[in-house]
Amino acid sequence: MSKSTSFLGVCCVLLVFLDPDLSFGQENKVSGSVQNRNNDISNVLVVNLNSKRSTITDSLGRFTLEAKLRDSIRFSAVQFRTKEIVVTTSMLGKDSLQVTLIEDVINLSEVVVTPYNLSGKIAQDLKRLDLAPTLNAKALGLPKADVVPMTYGERLLIEADRGKYVRYYGIALTINTHKLLNRLSGRTGLLEARVARDADLRLEKEIIAKFSKKTISDGLGIAESDVDAFLTFCISQEGFSALSQAENNILIWEYLQAKSLEFKRYDLPKEYAGSTKKY
Repeated sequence: MSKSTSFLGVCCVLLVFLDPDLSFGQENKVSGSVQNRNNDISNVLVVNLNSKRSTITDSLGRFTLEAKLRDSIRFSAVQFRTKEIVVTTSMLGKDSLQVTLIEDVINLSEVVVTPYNLSGKIAQDLKRLDLAPTLNAKALGLPKADVVPMTYGERLLIEADRGKYVRYYGIALTINTHKLLNRLSGRTGLLEARVARDADLRLEKEIIAKFSKKTISDGLGIAESDVDAFLTFCISQEGFSALSQAENNILIWEYLQAKSLEFKRYDLPKEYAGSTKKY
């Protein structure tokens, strides 16, 4: 190899490392936090508009997203104005990016307030109204106030499957025919499936409450009209029930991202539209 060829190779390597414009195709990460004037904002949808990758902010408003130089990143959340930024060299590989979102205040041209002379500012009006606190078991300090009431299906299951199959009384024994017949007839199995289904449906409602259908649609590239069908599809997939034990919302979002690829790959909206089971 000639000296001129070696020198040219060294120069090319140095140019790649020293000139960011020549290395902008290299994947990297953008990390930071999203906040408004006073607080960090959780569950903000963060989308790389170039690669279509997305994530959400955690309970402290933090996020990490794969990106490269000059990618456009969009931040959106309910009640806040959408914001877009372009990735610069100073943002890559650092954990110091701070994004501030502005509250999306809707100005009304005309407000009619009756009968309490309300100003239209919720926080201020709540203080002026001096409303009495809502009376419930927790407010009254009653025992087991935090216990979640059983569903109708759970109560039916307990009734159908209560007790042991066999009880011994000295030298005599008694067979629990009620429990045995429910098992043999399949009624207990149906009730167990119903209880599991009810739990999945509660989890589905919690997911919509956490992210909203619009966030799921924008972040996962699914038409908003197909979000219900997508969540119905997720319910039928392995691992969905375990999301109730997820430590944070990011784990739930990553699961939804993975399942959205399957959902779109097999054109599943038609198959799952309105396919809710009944027990």
